[in-house]
Amino acid sequence: MSIWNKILVGLICVAAIPYFYMAARALRMSTNWHEKAVKYEARLDQLLKENERLLSGYEKEDGTMVAGIRQYRNELYRLLLDRRRVWLNCDPKIKLGREDGTAEITITIGSPTPHEIAEKTVLYVFEDVDVRQKGRYLGQYVVSEVTDEKQIVLVPTGVLSPRQIENLAAAKRPWMLYELMPRDDHDVFAELSDEPLRTMLPADTVQEYLKDGKPAAPEDPAQRVVEGKFVRPLREYTILLNGEYEKRILLNDALEAAKRDKKLVRDALAAARNQEEACKRDIAAEKKQLAEQERQRDIVAAHRKKLEEKLEAIQAAVKALIAQNQAMVGQIAAYQLEAARRIEQRARSMARSPVGRP
Repeated sequence: MSIWNKILVGLICVAAIPYFYMAARALRMSTNWHEKAVKYEARLDQLLKENERLLSGYEKEDGTMVAGIRQYRNELYRLLLDRRRVWLNCDPKIKLGREDGTAEITITIGSPTPHEIAEKTVLYVFEDVDVRQKGRYLGQYVVSEVTDEKQIVLVPTGVLSPRQIENLAAAKRPWMLYELMPRDDHDVFAELSDEPLRTMLPADTVQEYLKDGKPAAPEDPAQRVVEGKFVRPLREYTILLNGEYEKRILLNDALEAAKRDKKLVRDALAAARNQEEACKRDIAAEKKQLAEQERQRDIVAAHRKKLEEKLEAIQAAVKALIAQNQAMVGQIAAYQLEAARRIEQRARSMARSPVGRP
């Protein structure tokens, strides 16, 4: 073998070393990738089965079924079908007319954008706060103007009461807008314990919610018992709220009528009081006149008494004078009889005496 052949063989051996190294690396990489592929295929099979369980649901060892995405999607569709569209994270700017019970509310909608709300759409407004944190229903409103794809203007569908105006002024932010009033459902309160229910609900109705879905008691009405369990009546909130609104209108009308009647009564009372004051003035004047007449009567009576006393004195004097006159008349008569007797006696004596004798 010539020297060049040896050199060529040596170069081939030297050049083969990287190829052997690369082949070893490729074999090692192929082995690693094969092992990883086996692991990933097993993991993929596991994830596919898990995805299928999440999609379709599965049965637990105790026989209970766990709902999957398809079931939740159907339930979500049912809920969305009941409530229709909802707009969240809404920021209101409120202008209140406290005197006439009006309001104009500019709403900036957080989501979705664009809102796709048309004018004259009736919306139900809630505080975007959980009811357990005292979130409240704020009323029924209609869209009076669509400003842009993020803003609308709402006005109330009726006259606001002073209480509603105060609730609007103190309302928590943000708000939620519902296209349809949420429907009452047994499942809404099913997951809540007794204490939150007692906090959230009025005392006169909370027992219905606490007993809902639980074994019925003997005293429960028969129409509320289904398969041995108590089932509370579902409420149509739109009808109830509209009924309450109509009642409030009737009560306001009755209140206004009562206020008008009260004003008429007050006016009549004021007129009666004025008449009473006039009568009192007339009575005072009559009393004054009566007092003056009584004073004059007393003067006349006193004068009459004096006259009567003077009359009695005069009459007594007259009687005494008459008695005196009668006595004097008797004396005069006696004197006249005595004088006549003496005259007659003298005349007789003169007649018997001689002429010329006295």
